[in-house]
Amino acid sequence: MNLSELQEIATLKGFTHHFSAAGNHVTCDGKEVSYSANDLTIIDSRSVDSGTDPGDDATLYMIEARDGTRGTLIVPSSFYTEHEKAELIDHLRNQQRESKSGNP
Repeated sequence: MNLSELQEIATLKGFTHHFSAAGNHVTCDGKEVSYSANDLTIIDSRSVDSGTDPGDDATLYMIEARDGTRGTLIVPSSFYTEHEKAELIDHLRNQQRESKSGNP
């Protein structure tokens, strides 16, 4: 499965917006709202591994904001990852672990 196919699947599941990480906030296309990482939850993620060019590998995150906005964030794999995106995903994963373990 390629990234384009993953984006189609996400759209069919209602993840119609695209999130962008910038500094300490996240923006969303078509909305004049900035979100903090605490406003977001990873619902699902899917990775693409082309096997030939590491620069083509990426993970598509399906994310929901507290206000119900659903969108995607694409994060390239390995050393191609942008610093802001990597920090955001790390923060969201830690939030999920804490909420599953019952820690505040």
